[in-house]
Amino acid sequence: MNKVYDVAIVGAGAAGLFTAVNCAKRDKSVILYDKNKYPGRKLRITGKGRCNICNYSDNDNILKNIVHNEKFMYSSLNNYSANDLIKFFNDNGVKTKVERGNRVFPQSDDAMEIIELFKKLIKDLNIEFKNESTVKDLGKNEDLFKIVSNSGVDYAKNLVIACGGMSYKVTGSNGDGYKLAQKFGHSIKPIKASLVAMNTSLSKEDRLELMGLSLRNVEVKVINQKKKIIFNEFGEMLFTHFGISGPIILSASSYMKDAEDYTIYLDLKPALNEEQLDNKLLMLFEEEHLKSIGKILEKLLPKKIINIFLKDIDLDYYKKACDITKLERTAIINNLKHFNLKYDSSRDIDEAIITAGGVNVKEIDPKTMESKLVNKLYIVGEVLDIDALTGGYNLQIAFSTAYQAAMSIE
Repeated sequence: MNKVYDVAIVGAGAAGLFTAVNCAKRDKSVILYDKNKYPGRKLRITGKGRCNICNYSDNDNILKNIVHNEKFMYSSLNNYSANDLIKFFNDNGVKTKVERGNRVFPQSDDAMEIIELFKKLIKDLNIEFKNESTVKDLGKNEDLFKIVSNSGVDYAKNLVIACGGMSYKVTGSNGDGYKLAQKFGHSIKPIKASLVAMNTSLSKEDRLELMGLSLRNVEVKVINQKKKIIFNEFGEMLFTHFGISGPIILSASSYMKDAEDYTIYLDLKPALNEEQLDNKLLMLFEEEHLKSIGKILEKLLPKKIINIFLKDIDLDYYKKACDITKLERTAIINNLKHFNLKYDSSRDIDEAIITAGGVNVKEIDPKTMESKLVNKLYIVGEVLDIDALTGGYNLQIAFSTAYQAAMSIE
């Protein structure tokens, strides 16, 4: 029989790499498989190529930013917090910095520094890295797992599935992890794009007119088919050639389901209530009563949005302020507070930052990451049905679940 490894890990993303490193530090013999030539392919593109390692905040705040199954993460975060993760990178020569929203990045602003660290650790800890290896089949005979890949057959006492989700397929995350988990009887919660931009039903001309417009400190409200508000937050957003994106839009997508219709409203002047806006308009109309409503609105809105804003309420751009009726003024105020973003659909899952859904966490022991169905099978990272908002929280989930598994493997 071939050499028997203590631990076999499928997937060399954040979770797989961290499991491998921490197992090897405990003197376990480790074999690590990945489809790509180099490890950490998806890590390279996180944080727009800068790698948003984690969020520098306490566990309570991290849990608040986990959208699905946050309770499952209590044990992992208690055992391995953001402080622990930052210390790991600092101790291994990666200096970090904290930016807006407590996002943690390498001081170098280069994700490759993280990749190079893991490559060095793979070498220093004698981890056998089987690159460009696709795992075709998994099985278990008595106490050993059998791993069949395009590079041969290997055996291990413990098996870790860390294949990621389905977003950014170019990085190798194509859903293989779900199929491998199902081979051992695990159920998969429905998969959907999360932290993803959205298409709008605006005309191509209107989308191109708005394209590139960035709005700060606006309020976005998402209402579902049952007229229930499912998301209501302040933040930044961006209009694109296909629709809408930006931090607050990506966050909103985490709470939306693929098969439902939604209405998304934008409060363009969240600092002013309707009465204050009415007084503001009356003052502007009095001061510049001969100017067109389009010109006057430039004092309240970016130029790029004014034509579409007025078209939305059937108001002529060139109508003079002195001719605006009370009813029209009310319509302006209502549109300032409830501008319809014309949601159509979410973008494709391949454009999503992460995947929602995955291996049912009820079938995993949160204290060890071990399968409740198969002894010595561990499942970690994005392949699990856990997802969070932007800001480094999803990488924290990957690293913390990986550490939990590595410390539990005998």
